[in-house]
Amino acid sequence: MTTPTDHAADRIELLRAEMETGFTDQEWAVGMVLCPARDRCTSGKHSVFKPLKTGRLPMHRGWLGAACDGANQKPTTPPLKLRPAA
Repeated sequence: MTTPTDHAADRIELLRAEMETGFTDQEWAVGMVLCPARDRCTSGKHSVFKPLKTGRLPMHRGWLGAACDGANQKPTTPPLKLRPAA
């Protein structure tokens, strides 16, 4: 039997997989990148960030204050683009 928690985890995993293809349906996320720390990202593996001028990710921390391993790293995925219309 699946629980609401299982459903939420599955949805986050699906969202991350969709964004890893480089496309999104969300206009606000265009140009943003995913954290390369993935499961270890303190902001959540589905969080997106605006890259700095250097191309690296900004410093980011989880709600408990721990710095992320992916902060100041180069993203491993391309900046998100809008998914083309079918």
